[in-house]
Amino acid sequence: MGQDRTLARGARVFGSLLLAALALVSLAWIIRDFTKADDVVDVWWNWAGLPARAEDGVWVTSFLEPTLMLVYAVAAPAAYRSSSSAAILAGTGTLTVALRTPGLWNLNADWMQGVPDGLLSKVLFSTIATVVLGGVLIVTALAGRRPAQPAPGGYGYGTPAPHDVAHSAPAGPTKGGAVAAFLLLGASAAVLVAWEIRTMQQFGWDRYEKTLTGERTIVRLLDAPPGWSLWTVVLLALVAGVAALAGAPFSRPLGLVIAGPLLATGLFAVAFGIKTDLFAHFGDLGIENQLHVLTYVFEVVAGAAVLLALSRGQQRSPRPSPSYPAGGPAPYGPPPQTW
Repeated sequence: MGQDRTLARGARVFGSLLLAALALVSLAWIIRDFTKADDVVDVWWNWAGLPARAEDGVWVTSFLEPTLMLVYAVAAPAAYRSSSSAAILAGTGTLTVALRTPGLWNLNADWMQGVPDGLLSKVLFSTIATVVLGGVLIVTALAGRRPAQPAPGGYGYGTPAPHDVAHSAPAGPTKGGAVAAFLLLGASAAVLVAWEIRTMQQFGWDRYEKTLTGERTIVRLLDAPPGWSLWTVVLLALVAGVAALAGAPFSRPLGLVIAGPLLATGLFAVAFGIKTDLFAHFGDLGIENQLHVLTYVFEVVAGAAVLLALSRGQQRSPRPSPSYPAGGPAPYGPPPQTW
């Protein structure tokens, strides 16, 4: 996103509506699983990765549905009001396309068996629509840009320039927030990559490859392959962290967006650990399992800390061309007094 450019009002309205539509799609599938669960709490444990029975034996949603629904629900009004609306749309669109694209080939795969054809078709069409909407968000962010307006107070002599916060230059991270986001996102990416390397060593490439493609590793219809989703979070976290350290305005919304999946991954993993008594018997675990449990907690802390670090922005103003009152420029001395 250009540093001195923001989104036109029409693009902001359109983008907000798209985000609201994406939130409703996720909500609809969550409600569907609620209606198929023996007990509502079973849906939560399904998201946490614990086995639970559905009425028809098929779960549609994973932990990504409540995570993305909350991201969309927060981003929709923010995209309409914020000066960083272009980056908000681009960040959420990129995350959506990245996490939903594997469904396009997995839901059509021959090994996807035991699912009613009607349900499978609905989920596939929903996934196609979601990927398209994510792509449209990115296009809207790029095509709807316009020059930012001056900050309040104007730049010349006389009356202040008109100002609309949503049309001002995007706010970048504060200096402290940028450093904190860089360290937290970088550390999170490093930890996740380390565990993926360990998984690759344990599985071997042939088996690990399936965690990237999703072949026979999809448990819920809207699951993203575990390896694929993890590398998506790692790459976006690194981009957001490095951009934050450089002071790029787009790093704030991108960092806030990627903090959602990072926090949710840790939160549901902690819930899994509590339910299975991993925390209660922490001392009895082997060193590797203890490190896994500590990683769950770290992800929760890091995700929440990134949200706090990037919640406050530092407003920037575009570099203006000087303006002068009627009668010509005043190259020397203070501006004339108006009585």
